[in-house]
Amino acid sequence: MRLFKKCCAVLYLVAAVVVAGGFAAQEFGNPGLRLRVGQLLDHPAGRISLVISLAILALGTLIVVARALLERRPPASVHPAGNPHIEVRLAAVSSVARAAVSGEDVLIERVRSRVAGHDASQVRIALELIAFTDIGLESLGKHIQLRVQEACERMLGVPGVTVQVTFLPSTTTTVTKEVPREQA
Repeated sequence: MRLFKKCCAVLYLVAAVVVAGGFAAQEFGNPGLRLRVGQLLDHPAGRISLVISLAILALGTLIVVARALLERRPPASVHPAGNPHIEVRLAAVSSVARAAVSGEDVLIERVRSRVAGHDASQVRIALELIAFTDIGLESLGKHIQLRVQEACERMLGVPGVTVQVTFLPSTTTTVTKEVPREQA
C-alpha cells in the first residue's frame, strides 16, 4: 500500500508540473516559448496529455479534500468491557502508566495512549523511556511492561491493555570552556 501511495504521489506531482508548466509557459514565457507550447498543444497527443494531467490533478484534489472533510477524530475515551455507559479518558490511563513507571530507574520521555478494538474497549500504551543503566534492558523492559499493564488493568477493572516499551538513547553533551586566569 505504501508503494502504491508513493506512485500516486509521483504521478500527481508530474501532472501538476505539466499543467502548471504549460500554463506558465503560455502566459508568462517569451514569444518563442509560447509558440513552441502552442505547437505542442496543436497536436492531439499534447492536448490528450494536458487533459489527462488536468484530470489527475482534479482527482487528487478531490481525494485530499474528501479525506480532510471525512476524517474522524480518534476516540479520547476507552469503554471498559465494551460498556458504552462507562468512559475512561486516555489522559487518566496515561497518568496511571506514568505513576506505575515512576518507581523504576528510568526517565519518562513520553507516554502515548490510544484506543483500540472495534468497541473501543482496549488501550495501547507506548512508553518512551531513557534507562539509567546499560545492562539488563530486556528484563527491565519486561518488568515495566508488566507493571504498567497490571496497573492500568487494575484501574479499568478489565483486561485489554497492551504496553510497548521503547528505550531511547541517553544523550549527554559536555561543554568545555576555557576561563582566563585572573591576576592579582
